[in-house]
Amino acid sequence: MTSESPAACTPERGDGVDRIEQAWARERPDIDASSVGIVSRIWRLARHLERERNRSLAEHGTDHATVEVLAVLRRAGKPYRMTAGQLTNAALISAAGISNRLDKLERSGLLRRSFNTNDRRRVNVQLTKKGVEFVDKVASDLMDHNSQLIALVDSADHANLRKLLKIFLTQFEDPNSDQD
Repeated sequence: MTSESPAACTPERGDGVDRIEQAWARERPDIDASSVGIVSRIWRLARHLERERNRSLAEHGTDHATVEVLAVLRRAGKPYRMTAGQLTNAALISAAGISNRLDKLERSGLLRRSFNTNDRRRVNVQLTKKGVEFVDKVASDLMDHNSQLIALVDSADHANLRKLLKIFLTQFEDPNSDQD
């Protein structure tokens, strides 16, 4: 997070995006540049949030792709098992990428693979006890950290912000998807 205090970052004070929007309004008054105030802030926030998430994950000795695989399995519920194909689709990782990731996770004892008893072409992937404990700890810490990051927004505004972001995001993603 930036070293600037939250009190210094008020809507009344303005920010760099306000200055960009004002410059476009000055230089090109014939175009509507108001979208800059929304899209640029979301884009900038995404970069900051990604850096924060990567820093937090690094403290756990892991990365986003690893946690994504483990979290998909964890959210599947007991027995925390999916086929490799289901996992590939749910985690949005290529078949080649998932194979390498699963090799690494299996070597570290966080999951195990086994052939499907009915069809040996299908591979089941299941979290181990160690994997469940690890992903639970990482997810808990990430969610606590995320809560701290959004604490500047009044809790009464959380529902409205979630609703607005959801509306915007549905332009790009299937609303029935559970992507992270």
